[in-house]
Amino acid sequence: MNVRFGSRKVMILDDHILDVMQAESALRKGGYEVVKMSSPNGVMAKLDYERPEILLLDVTMERVNVRGILDAVRLSHDHEDLIVVLFSDLEAEELQEWCREHDIHGYYCKSMDISKVPEFLDNFYEE
Repeated sequence: MNVRFGSRKVMILDDHILDVMQAESALRKGGYEVVKMSSPNGVMAKLDYERPEILLLDVTMERVNVRGILDAVRLSHDHEDLIVVLFSDLEAEELQEWCREHDIHGYYCKSMDISKVPEFLDNFYEE
């Protein structure tokens, strides 16, 4: 699934502030508008308000029901075109399995070069 180039807005849902800051910096340099959340509380309301095209989601946040978030996004007609990309420090094989099991568009390992994340996300847009 691809989205059209437009505002290029990404929402990051991650409780590791340093990771969020690094990703935000790289994304802004890559021309993205960035919305950040460090807690899943109110995530659907924030998605409704901000309308990002892509959600970068950390699946290893403590005490967070990530499957519940994914289910809520999938059940929302307002977000049926939302691109979900896992953003985690799990091994690539685990992230691939998450993607297969939950029909997720892709993943970006935090151990990879963070400066390349905008280039990676560009692949989800059509020109």
